[in-house]
Amino acid sequence: MVEGLDQYQGRLVRGMARVLSGRGIPFVVLVNDHEPGRPPSPLLTQAVDHLVPRGAVLSVGTHVEDADPVLSPLSRLDLPVVHLGYAVPGADSVHGDNVTGMRALMTHLLDERGRRRPVLVRGIPHQQDSVEREEVFRSELARRGLQVPDDLVLDGAFSAGCAYREILVLAETRPDIDAVVAANDVSAFGVLAALRTAGLRVPEDVLVTGFDNEPSAELRWPGLTTVDQNLEEQGRVAAELLLARLDGARGPARQVVVPSRLVVRGTTTPGGSFPERLGRATDAARAVRGELARAHPLLRMHRELSYCRSTEDVARVIAAELVRLGVTRCVLAAYDHVGGKAEPSDASATARMVINFRDGSSQPVPGDVHPVSELLPDELHPASSDGFLYLLPLWVPDREVGYVLYEQESGPLDLAWTLRIDVTQALHAVLARQRLEAYAETLRAAVARRAQQLKAEVVGRGITERRLRSINARLQESVKRDGLTQVANRVTLQSFLEHRWDVQAGTGHELALLMVDVDLFKPYNDHYGHVQGDETLRTVARCLHHAVRDPEDLVGRYGGEEFAVVLPRGGLRGAMAVAVRFRRLLAEAAVPHEVSTVAPVVTASIGLAVTRPARDRQSATLVESADLALYQAKLLGRDRLAVADPGTGAIAGRAGGRPAAVPVTSRAESVGSVESACPGAPPTDRNGAALGDRPGTGGLLS
Repeated sequence: MVEGLDQYQGRLVRGMARVLSGRGIPFVVLVNDHEPGRPPSPLLTQAVDHLVPRGAVLSVGTHVEDADPVLSPLSRLDLPVVHLGYAVPGADSVHGDNVTGMRALMTHLLDERGRRRPVLVRGIPHQQDSVEREEVFRSELARRGLQVPDDLVLDGAFSAGCAYREILVLAETRPDIDAVVAANDVSAFGVLAALRTAGLRVPEDVLVTGFDNEPSAELRWPGLTTVDQNLEEQGRVAAELLLARLDGARGPARQVVVPSRLVVRGTTTPGGSFPERLGRATDAARAVRGELARAHPLLRMHRELSYCRSTEDVARVIAAELVRLGVTRCVLAAYDHVGGKAEPSDASATARMVINFRDGSSQPVPGDVHPVSELLPDELHPASSDGFLYLLPLWVPDREVGYVLYEQESGPLDLAWTLRIDVTQALHAVLARQRLEAYAETLRAAVARRAQQLKAEVVGRGITERRLRSINARLQESVKRDGLTQVANRVTLQSFLEHRWDVQAGTGHELALLMVDVDLFKPYNDHYGHVQGDETLRTVARCLHHAVRDPEDLVGRYGGEEFAVVLPRGGLRGAMAVAVRFRRLLAEAAVPHEVSTVAPVVTASIGLAVTRPARDRQSATLVESADLALYQAKLLGRDRLAVADPGTGAIAGRAGGRPAAVPVTSRAESVGSVESACPGAPPTDRNGAALGDRPGTGGLLS
């Protein structure tokens, strides 16, 4: 298993392949393409379970903790394991000689080139290679009596981008630096770009070195001085060590250190004579031309994949370039998303073959899906049992879309990046397009079925139009109604009140509003439960609905156990008549209320306000008056009607943030004068008699 598949990891694998393939031993390279914060693909764990390996070589030294989900199955299998590229105490491991290579590099800079103010661009904190190279950097300076200022040790994270930013900032504050030592070649490439941006010349002003001897190090101008770790040799030694363990070799864990060597190029040496510089330039140009020729199929594949509209297109574009890329076998599978979002972690997940390439050409693709856990359909398993294969999961940020198994004997090692990025994006776009098209087809089929049903249900255009109008009317009506009580909801109620206010403003016609609140409804709910509470609210709504007479009147639920009735016509007398009818109907309903302190049945308090709308006032004044009257009815003991003063349309007095004693009066021509100046006193008529005792009222107004 390797973390990613770049030039570094690719050379390690090719060193192993020389040994294992040469002896006819098949092996699979699991590519744990690391991204910070993203766990390894579950596909890798499933591959370990499915392949049942005899041994393992692990090259995951940079982010070893991220590989734990994959390493755990290996530990359960009790396999011989060799760690490659880093040292593990108590375990077989093979790695390059950081110390010797770094000492040779520092000797070249400090003694041969006479540099005294070098900068270190280190790698990833706590990573073994980065730590060892920094230790040698510091010790070699100290051995020569040179200090290491903190501002000359930068964090480069083995990244060209990080190194570029750090050096660009440093060049502005420390123009006296005379060398930059990068922990790897990739960081050195970022350093070279930053120095050019800052106007500093290499090697005339600043010397630059890297580490690893990437193939592109000699393609730079000037060429990059670096340390060659002999990565292919490390891979070869790791494979030999693993085979020895498989053959029964015993003994303590072996720590094999592969020698490294300094490679001096133009970033640390003067230009030399013109013929020498011309020769180096010619060699570099020839190397660049060869590299471009090798990369051309990748560039062409990148361009063509952007035009793909189907999985067949993706297969055609990839297959056309595989031979030129040194690929002898390639299987591309896309996760089958029919019926939902498939992921390799799902035990029932399936995949569908997109490419089956071998022997230099595309082969027939099995039509059926196969379990992801088995990697390949049954008929392809024999063809994958020899040689070596890379297993590369393909993923976009929010999901995995498939995987590719391929064998590459030669060609650019950057193929993995093209597969990982370009092929993944193309495949993801195609699959997303197919899902959208399938969904659109499903919608079209559903619409067609519905159209046929409608044609079968109606006879003639006229019936169809009336039916649609009726449906629309019901839909519009349902939007206006309260879902529980089926009277108007608050939005509809408020809209109607404002409409009537605008219509009647300045006409002199009265507009009345009843605010109705079910008495002690919370104790009722607590005692009888919410289901019975809902039924009681429906009963109250029915009583209000049957109490109104004028078709212009509107009953609505104001909120919770509170209702309102807007009465555009009839004035005070008509509104009081509606209130009386409602109280009678509610009394006849006789809904038990055992925990009420007012009556053994459900009762309601009512606030009534009447006014003549005017354009200089808002409808909210009428709501406030009715609400204050309702509050007065509650203060007076509940189960009664309180009427706001029609002369003012509102109750002015307030004390302590609450309404003061609410005067409740009516006009002379109404059913008497109902008023109370102190909470708890019953409403009385003009003669001082309790209004509930008046003949004809039946005690409803009390």
